[in-house]
Amino acid sequence: MELIFKDRKFWPLFWTQFLGALNDNFFKNALVMLITFRAVKVGPLDGALLVPLAGGIFIFPFFLFSATAGQMADKFQKSKMIKHIKLAEIFIMALASLGLYIDNYILLLGVLFLMGTQSAFFGPLKYGIIPSLVKSDKLVLANAFVSAGTFIAILIGTITGGAFVAFDQYVLALSIGLLLLAGIGYLFSLKVDDVPIPETDILVDYTFIKPTWDILRLTMRNREVFITVLGISWYWFLGAATLSLLPLFVKNVMNGGTQVATFFLATFTVGMGLGAFLTERISDKKVEIGLVPISALGMSLFLGLIFLTGSSAFIPELVSAPYTLQEFFQQPYAMGSFLALLGMATFGGGYIVPQMSHLQIIAKPSELSQTIAGNNIWNALLMVIAAILVMVMTKTVGITKSFLILGLINLIISFPLYAFYSQKTLRLWMRFLSKIFYRVEVIGEDDFPEEGPVIIVCNHVSFVDWMILMGAIKRPIHFVIDWNYYYLPTGPFWFRQAGLVPIATRKESEEVMKKAFDLIYKDLEEGSIMGLFPEGWITRDGKMRRFQPGVNKILKEKPVPVVLAALDGLWGSVFSFSGGKVLLKFPRALRPKITLNLSKPIMPADYDAKKAELWISQHVSHYKLESSVIEGEDYGLQRE
Repeated sequence: MELIFKDRKFWPLFWTQFLGALNDNFFKNALVMLITFRAVKVGPLDGALLVPLAGGIFIFPFFLFSATAGQMADKFQKSKMIKHIKLAEIFIMALASLGLYIDNYILLLGVLFLMGTQSAFFGPLKYGIIPSLVKSDKLVLANAFVSAGTFIAILIGTITGGAFVAFDQYVLALSIGLLLLAGIGYLFSLKVDDVPIPETDILVDYTFIKPTWDILRLTMRNREVFITVLGISWYWFLGAATLSLLPLFVKNVMNGGTQVATFFLATFTVGMGLGAFLTERISDKKVEIGLVPISALGMSLFLGLIFLTGSSAFIPELVSAPYTLQEFFQQPYAMGSFLALLGMATFGGGYIVPQMSHLQIIAKPSELSQTIAGNNIWNALLMVIAAILVMVMTKTVGITKSFLILGLINLIISFPLYAFYSQKTLRLWMRFLSKIFYRVEVIGEDDFPEEGPVIIVCNHVSFVDWMILMGAIKRPIHFVIDWNYYYLPTGPFWFRQAGLVPIATRKESEEVMKKAFDLIYKDLEEGSIMGLFPEGWITRDGKMRRFQPGVNKILKEKPVPVVLAALDGLWGSVFSFSGGKVLLKFPRALRPKITLNLSKPIMPADYDAKKAELWISQHVSHYKLESSVIEGEDYGLQRE
C-alpha cells in the first residue's frame, strides 16, 4: 500500500484516476437508473432503447478521439494535460447538475458523451505516464493498483449511483457528489509530477477520423505489440460480456434479488483486485507475460463452472419472490456460483495486468501513448461486439449456455497465446515446480544481464538442474540437450516450445552436431540465453568432470558474455545418481534447500575453462577439485 499512499510520484496519479473512474460510473449508473425507473422518454425512444444507447454514447468518443488523444499525450507534457482534463471535468459535472435540475435528458446524454470524451483523452495519459513515475521493478505493482483501483471505482460508482437516485432530494445529492468528486480529483492532479517529453516530430491531427486509422495501423506495425493489444482487448470483450450477463444470470437463473446482484458485482471486482495483486507477487518485480496463457486457461475453466452451477440451479415454481442474499446462500448451487465467478475474475487479473505492463515496455517510448490510444480503440470495438454477441446469445442459446460459449471461445484463444508466449510460460511453470519441490536461494542474480545474448555454464548434478536454472533466471533459457533425450516420444513437441537445441557427438551424427551449433549461433544472434552443461553428462559419483571445449568454440564464432552457475544441494536428491538409481530411493528431506551461485558476467576474451571449473567447484559443497576433474570424451559441447 506504500505505493498509493506514500510514493510521492505515484499516489497523485493513482487517486486522480481512481476518482475519475468513480465519477464516470457514479454519473453513468445514476443516469441509467433514472432512465429505467422513471419511465424516461426522449422523443420516440423509451427506457429499453435509451439504456443501451447510453452505453454506446459513452463508448463512441473512444472511437472518435482516442487517436488524437494519443498523439497529444506523446507530443505535450502529460502532467499538464492531466490537470487540464481534470479541470474540464468540473465544468462537465456542473453541466450535469444543470441537466438534472432542469430534468433535461438530452442534455444529460450530451454530458455522458463529454465524459466519454474526457476518458478517451485521459486513458493514454494514465498508462503512458506510469513508466516515467515508477521504477521498472514497481511497474507491475503500479499497474496492479491501477487495474484493481479502476474496478473498485466502477463498483463503488455503480452502487452509489443507484443509491443516490433513491433519495428524495436526489438532484441535490447527485450534484454535490459529482462536483465534489471532480473537485477533489482536480486537486490531486495538481500534485502529478512533470515527466520528460519523448523526442518526437509528431504532428497532432485534429481531424480525428484519419488519425484513428493511422493509429490502428501503428498498433499493427510491430507483431508483438499487436498481439499484446489484441490480448488486452480480448479481456475487455470477455469482461464486458460477463458483466452484461451477470444481472440476467442472477435474476433469471439464480432467482436472486438486488442484494445478490450487487454481491456478484462486488465478487467480480474483488476477484479482479485479488488477481492483480497475486500477479504482482508471482511476478517478483518482473513482468511475467508467460502468466497470460495460464490465466486464459483458468478463465475458461471457471466460465465452464459458472455454466455448470447455472445448469444445476433449480428454482421451485412456488418461489415467486427473488432471494435475499441470506436466502440465496441457503441454495445448494450458491457457493459454487460464487467461487466460480471469483475464480474467473481472479484469473482475469492475472491475464490483464501482465499484458498492460508488457505493452508499456515493448512500445516505443515516443509512441507509447499513441499505442495505448490504439489499444483503447480496439478495446471499445470488441466491447461493442461483445454487447451485440450477448444480445444474440441470450435470445438463441440462453443465459447459462452463453457462459459456456464464452469459455470455449476463450479456450480457443488461449492456444495462439500459448504458442506466442510458450517459452516464457514454460519458464514460469518451471519456477512454480522448483518452488514446490525445493527451497531455492539464488546468489548473484542482480548482476545477471537483463537483455542480450548470454551463455550460462553450469555443473551437471541431476536431471532437474535445468528446471532450477529456468525457474531462477528471469529470462527464458535455451538449453542444449542430448538428442537421445530430445527425440523421446512427444519430446520434440514440448522441447521445441522451450527452444531446446538437440546435439549429438561427432561419432553419433556430425550432421546433428553441425545443425546444433548453427541453431546456437542463430539463438545468440537473436539475443537468447544458451544453457550449457560442459561436463558432458550428469555426474555418477558426485565428482565434477573436465569441461569440454564446446564453449570456447561458440565464443570464437559468437563472442558473448558468459555467466558461471554453481548448483549446490542437488547431489543426494532423488533426481541424482547419489545412493543408487534415479528416483528409486526415498527423498532425503521435504523441500531441501538448493543454492544457485551466479558469477558476474565474464567477457568472452576472459573466459577460461579451467578457471570456470575452479570457480564452480569452490561454490559447490560436495566437490573436491583435486580429485574430481577427470578425463572424458569430447562431445563438442554438452550432453543432457
